[in-house]
Amino acid sequence: MAGHVGTLTREPGASAEQRALARKIVLRVGLAALTVLAVIVLTFVLEFVIPANPARVVAGPKASSQVVAEVARNLGLNRPEWQQLLSYIGGVLHGDLGYSYVSQTSVTSLLAGRLPATALLMAAGIFVELAVGGALGLWDGLRPKRSWVLASINIGLLSVPTFTFGFLLLLLFGYVWPVLPVSGGLGAAQLVLPALTLGLLGAPYYAIVVRDQLREVLPAPFVRTALAKGLTRRQILRGHVLRVVVPPVLTMAGMDVALFLSGVVFVEDIFAWPGIGQLQVQAFENVDRPVLMGTVIVAATAVVVMNLVVDLLRLVVDPRVRAESL
Repeated sequence: MAGHVGTLTREPGASAEQRALARKIVLRVGLAALTVLAVIVLTFVLEFVIPANPARVVAGPKASSQVVAEVARNLGLNRPEWQQLLSYIGGVLHGDLGYSYVSQTSVTSLLAGRLPATALLMAAGIFVELAVGGALGLWDGLRPKRSWVLASINIGLLSVPTFTFGFLLLLLFGYVWPVLPVSGGLGAAQLVLPALTLGLLGAPYYAIVVRDQLREVLPAPFVRTALAKGLTRRQILRGHVLRVVVPPVLTMAGMDVALFLSGVVFVEDIFAWPGIGQLQVQAFENVDRPVLMGTVIVAATAVVVMNLVVDLLRLVVDPRVRAESL
């Protein structure tokens, strides 16, 4: 009887927790959608602040005012801004990002051709920062004293702008010691320098997180118990310590998408990497409004979706996060 009563009293609590968790997930999905919508509106408004006339760019510098006006009508630029905004949002909801003013090509197809290159560069950059930052963090965390050499390197890397570090690597390994190509492209050799630029600048964050986690976990009672049982240092690291260190590192890797997409514009332009960052720079120079907005919206959506996925995974998997949120 007591067992049945315990079951009956647990079920409503579990159901209430599940409903609260479902409400939290729906709320965060809704906030993510609102964030993307806000990015669309803000980007659209900023486009009208740029002191340039897309119709003039399309028609050419020598075109008459009549031709420019005709081009503006054909592009729908003569309509009120609010009508253009509503029309654009409606198109985005149907997967239509418009057509490039310059190439007359679908923006969706342009982005689809460039996204794999950007995704490859981001994956390579994250691999570099995880490998380098994780290794340095383990080395520093297992030392009896903090390495001030590593701390100085971390501070130096964190203070260097992305484009400066990229130009430095390009100068050193493309011209002073010409061991890597500088012509751009999608080859493995062309991937090395941009991946190192993104990865090495992000490695200090992971080194610090891993070191701090190790300093916090190593004195824990379960580690001392494992030592008392006769486990080797490697067995303790693999079986106990890394289980605590890896989750925050993976969460940080998911959050890194935002930083990567902000830095990838400079990196792709420096190394002529054919991704959406380079496409965005070209669209800005050509006042190609649909392409520029498309790159911003896709990048913002990727950031929001990745952060949402990481947030929901932590909410579902980690009981501590779930208890704090409910």
